[in-house]
Amino acid sequence: MPTLTYPPPRQWRSPFHSMAWKMSTVGLVAFGGWLIFATTSELNRAAQTPPAPPQVVRDIVVRDAPDQSGRLASFRILLLSDEFRWRLSSFEQVERESEQPLFTPEMKKVLARAEEVICVGASSEEIPAGYSPTEGRAREERRAARRADQIASWVRSALTRPVPVRKLNIGHHAPTSGAQNTSDQRRVVIILVLDHDKDANVDEALREAMLRESRQAPIFETLLTKYSLSSGEEFAWVP
Repeated sequence: MPTLTYPPPRQWRSPFHSMAWKMSTVGLVAFGGWLIFATTSELNRAAQTPPAPPQVVRDIVVRDAPDQSGRLASFRILLLSDEFRWRLSSFEQVERESEQPLFTPEMKKVLARAEEVICVGASSEEIPAGYSPTEGRAREERRAARRADQIASWVRSALTRPVPVRKLNIGHHAPTSGAQNTSDQRRVVIILVLDHDKDANVDEALREAMLRESRQAPIFETLLTKYSLSSGEEFAWVP
């Protein structure tokens, strides 16, 4: 019966090469484990985010935006349909609004998942006749505040559990050259705070989220740079 022979065990050129190989193997296993964990966590977070409701025409999620101290917050920005925009089209409608728009069960579910809801009020670039640019802008900024307040009222009536609601006034849209239809300038925007680190400055993280995503979603750049009260270092909140 022939004798079986086995190749000799691998000999390393030096203890250093042996140790380097072992460390690289351990590192590869650890990286694979982290990648599986990170992928699973991201899939779980995605599964926890309900799909966009039918009255939302643009839905943007920005995760892990840092504040100036490095603490993170995640946001979901919802651009609502024309039904809401037209209800805010004039001062008179805002003041006399008795019928609120219909929030679907899907929208109520999305709102209820948030840690906080931010309602954005904006005014288009028109200035009423008889007012100077300075007076007209101040008047329109007050109108934007009333719109934020009206949106917040709609949101509160649709919430199925207690969720903090804040009102952000971004003010009056800057004049544009040859604009004929300015209705897009008063689009209804609702921002959901999905989660945040303890003691995170949500305002700073929100601004960073908008800046980071402004190239892919120009609406963020518009909200931050084209309105009179949003381009400063701090946001303007309605009491």
